[in-house]
Amino acid sequence: MGATALLEVDFQGWIVDLAHDRTVTKRARATRDHWRAQGASVFCLRYLDAGDGPRADPTSRDAAFDPALAPEPGDIVLSKATRNAFDNPDLHANLQLRAVRNVVIDGLLTDHGVFVAAISAHRLGYDVTVVGDACASSTLRDHDRALAAMRAEGIRVAPAAR
Repeated sequence: MGATALLEVDFQGWIVDLAHDRTVTKRARATRDHWRAQGASVFCLRYLDAGDGPRADPTSRDAAFDPALAPEPGDIVLSKATRNAFDNPDLHANLQLRAVRNVVIDGLLTDHGVFVAAISAHRLGYDVTVVGDACASSTLRDHDRALAAMRAEGIRVAPAAR
């Protein structure tokens, strides 16, 4: 069966500001609490610009994690410079070291970082579930289209734990 990991994608200031539904962080927090209680590893993934500027500095308001989803002791924090979290080889390596087979994903934006992470994880052979209402895009239409595209690829889309 294998272990489970929760991948939280890009819950950072400037990306939360783009979300069509800013209450998504509350549902993501409930998702984290649920999966942590189930023994899942929590991965806090963030996008950092390759150049200088506020989005390159992890302590800046733009790049820092949303306070509701700040990493906690034991969480794995990984950075990326592209949309795809799996472009950082440390993600796949850490999942393998923990014998993870089941990947649960939430985050921002559904049609960008979440979509690419879900497709990549699926192609790498992980059993992937996207927590649809713990994700958001810049528009509801983009969010819904991305969820439909992931379903079409065989990725499970589930509601947030309540």
